[in-house]
Amino acid sequence: MSYEIKQKVLDQRTQRAKKRVRVDFFKSWSAEMAYVMGYFCADGCMFSNSGGSKYISFVSIDHELLENVKIMLQSTQDIKVKKQSRPNCKPTFLLQIGSKEIYNDISKLGLLPNKELRLKPPSVPSQYFRHFLRGYFDGDGCISSGYYKRRNRKSKVLIVSVRFASGTKSFLESLKKTLYYLIKLKGGSVSKSGGCYYLGYSINDSRRLFEFMYNKIDSCFYLKRKYNSFLKVFNN
Repeated sequence: MSYEIKQKVLDQRTQRAKKRVRVDFFKSWSAEMAYVMGYFCADGCMFSNSGGSKYISFVSIDHELLENVKIMLQSTQDIKVKKQSRPNCKPTFLLQIGSKEIYNDISKLGLLPNKELRLKPPSVPSQYFRHFLRGYFDGDGCISSGYYKRRNRKSKVLIVSVRFASGTKSFLESLKKTLYYLIKLKGGSVSKSGGCYYLGYSINDSRRLFEFMYNKIDSCFYLKRKYNSFLKVFNN
């Protein structure tokens, strides 16, 4: 290893120790970075305080998901439990990281504070898009299924739906176009319900989405609860 490379590695280690996080994580695309970026687009936020410090944070009801993000970011920050305003709610977990460098790198990818109503998909290289999509699905996606009994027939039809949610309609329309381009999903529709937009796919496209998002991935790259929901549907 050359002196320059050694010095770069040492500098990165120093930065990580100082910042308690991998500050170079969002500087270049990788499978891990794409996954975390997808999840950040779904359930992340970025903000500055009055002193000029900059933060990013991730929120989830799944502690496992934040543990995976924490490992990939090499963060030493604790995952905290958010206070609930209503009783009998599921506990919500928070991972908050202070880093101007990370904040600025995410800004360069096109994300902004209060992104919920103006979210724009970053320009994800095609080879990493499935990881980005899976990260977004783990944050704001779901799969549901049920049986529909056809009129005047004894047989039942399996109904499967995969949906992605967003406060920004154009974001979901962009996802739909990219999925058509990459894996030729010809179905899918964007609808609005309760102040939120949804991109939904039926059974055949749902199966292709499952194969696209989960084929040959490392165990820390997905939320097991949602992966098992896919398995339960298609194994039956």
